[in-house]
Amino acid sequence: MNGFTKTDFYELIYKNERLSFLQYIRKDIICDVCYITLKNVITGETMTFDKSEIRGLRIAGDEANAS
Repeated sequence: MNGFTKTDFYELIYKNERLSFLQYIRKDIICDVCYITLKNVITGETMTFDKSEIRGLRIAGDEANAS
């Protein structure tokens, strides 16, 4: 999950839910837990995800590259 950019859009599978049109905001590590914050550019909603629960993450249009 290194190499995020502020200009790419991401698709995410989190707890069996697929989310699209996400833009990277930031990565935080709190008490040894890594969190990724993304913003849905369509709705404006900002969401924070526990990295260990992410099942798939890709740049929109690329092959899945969950890590």
